[in-house]
Amino acid sequence: MSTPFLVSLPVLLAGAVVALWARSNRLGAAAAITSQAVATLFVLIGVAPLLGGGDPLVVTWSWPRPIETIVFRVDALGAFFLVWALPMTLVGTVYAVGYLRPYYATGRHGGPHFALLNMISVSFVLIYSVQNALVFLLGWELAAVAAWLLVIWDYRKQKIRFAGFNYLVSTHVGLFVLVAAFMLLHSKTSSMDFAAFASYLSQPSQARDTIFLLLGIAFALKAAFFPFHTWLPRAHAAAPAHVSALMSGVIHKAGLFAFLRFTLLMGRPDEWMGWSVLGFGLLSAFFGVLYTAAQRDLKRLLGYSSTEHVGIAAMGFGLGYLGWAWGNPVLTACGFAGGLFHILNHAFFKCLLFYGAGAIQRATHTVDLERLGGVARRMPRTAVAFFVGILALAALPPLNGFASELVVYAGLLAGSAPTPSGNVALVTVAAALAFVGAVGALSVTRAFGIAFLGQPRDRHVHAHIDGDPPGSMLAPMVTLMIAAVVLGVVPELGLELVAAVVALVPGAADPRVALEPLAPVVWAGRVLAVLVLLIAVVRWRQGVRARRSVTWGCGYTAATPRMQYTGSGFAEHFARIFEGFLPALRREKVSSELFPPGPGSISSHHPDVVERRIFEVLGHGEDFVAEVSKRVPEEPGFAFAAGLIAVVVIGALVFGVGSP
Repeated sequence: MSTPFLVSLPVLLAGAVVALWARSNRLGAAAAITSQAVATLFVLIGVAPLLGGGDPLVVTWSWPRPIETIVFRVDALGAFFLVWALPMTLVGTVYAVGYLRPYYATGRHGGPHFALLNMISVSFVLIYSVQNALVFLLGWELAAVAAWLLVIWDYRKQKIRFAGFNYLVSTHVGLFVLVAAFMLLHSKTSSMDFAAFASYLSQPSQARDTIFLLLGIAFALKAAFFPFHTWLPRAHAAAPAHVSALMSGVIHKAGLFAFLRFTLLMGRPDEWMGWSVLGFGLLSAFFGVLYTAAQRDLKRLLGYSSTEHVGIAAMGFGLGYLGWAWGNPVLTACGFAGGLFHILNHAFFKCLLFYGAGAIQRATHTVDLERLGGVARRMPRTAVAFFVGILALAALPPLNGFASELVVYAGLLAGSAPTPSGNVALVTVAAALAFVGAVGALSVTRAFGIAFLGQPRDRHVHAHIDGDPPGSMLAPMVTLMIAAVVLGVVPELGLELVAAVVALVPGAADPRVALEPLAPVVWAGRVLAVLVLLIAVVRWRQGVRARRSVTWGCGYTAATPRMQYTGSGFAEHFARIFEGFLPALRREKVSSELFPPGPGSISSHHPDVVERRIFEVLGHGEDFVAEVSKRVPEEPGFAFAAGLIAVVVIGALVFGVGSP
């Protein structure tokens, strides 16, 4: 059982080498797709039985110092992430074949790009299986650097280079925090093996609490939780569509995996840990959806929604930790099953949406909502796929986003807290999650309506559209659309996938019990799906078309782009309500002539307040350092005294943290 799994590593590396040195783009793409398909098959053969309750895979390799041995151990948690992470990367690579084709006409060589996609799969195999901190960091860094190089594919643009640099800095800040946590664990265990970490973390101590916080910060940076999210919208807006999809749907899920891995090593958590994860997830979902509702760049909008949905998954995990701390098997199962199921669902519908946005960008050369409109007429298949994905994003039945959020709601509203105040807090969180869902519905209505419906707002943009994208781009979209529908109509399939993972938590109930009280809702969704399918089939067979008539519009006989909502106008009232969180930057060009009035324009943009504050602090910090440096005496004695004080302070901190 272990051999097929390990064969995936040399297969992926060989495919990367061939793609890198391939003389033609077609050969490079073929090498990457073939090697990924073979490696994915080997991984599925090796790890899929674990999701049915099979024993973990364990393989040990001897290695030179300082590692000495590399232990590969895949349990149900690692298997769950592997069975969809590698296939999703393969689907993204297929999409890249069509998406990158226009670049080849300019002389770009796509071989290195496809080789980097292979290295992303290699990093997944390492992160989800190794049991040594040093090798784990190797896989962690491999994913970060490969993703950075993929983001800056169109590196000639300064905006894209800055977005890539922003991502690289942010991910390495998280790396430094993670290294600090590992160093603290090594100081306690004299080992870099996860088994030694588990034996230490299972005992409550002040150092364990510190390690929990360090790991939480490191993995929150990787997964783009608020307020550690600032790299995400810039990177998603700058990267090619398939890279944005993989980063949002697959790569940054490694942060959630690692958080689960190390907290499961920790054993039964303290109650404050559950409340902190639940609150942190709610904060991320709240601010993520606020920024989603106000963006005019379609890919930035989708990027911010990732912050929202990882927050929802974290809310599920927080419920699971609370249930574990309270000794409540059903709440534990609802929390962990809901969080894991939502991770899977988010990967499907978010990759689908980024692929749809990429198709629009490839056809129109823009994703600015203020310039789009009426795209559905020219790209009908893309519109259908995007519509399904956007409904799943809004958690509307009968799609997969609704199914996983329903499980989280079941835990929040079960009344499982040991105290009345705890139940009140959980119900309040459920109400806040409902608000997030309502704003999410507003944001997706705005995104789809402005981009696909109505009249074209910029005729020059629509002049470039020549229909739906090629089959290599459309096939991945159709595949993910079907997956979103199936997991929504039959949510039992998703809970079957996560059942073995939930079983790793001591005392957790079978997660399928979460659907028992929700059976009427699930069946109502199935009936709705059947009705929609029947209506679509009847309209297709009969060729029914909507009757056309003159539009009444205060004397106008035909709609014009100026009579439609813009993206900014659609969200303006909502943005004013939350102006403290969504400050607006307005640019106005007022006509200087009264009769007849000359041309004028108004444009608005909602910057990220966290990012603005970071840049302000950095700017003030530079001024502060420059001012202080002018006052420092340039004498050797002063420098020696300052260095001695610094050594004493650092030593005190080290010994202070080193004590239990």
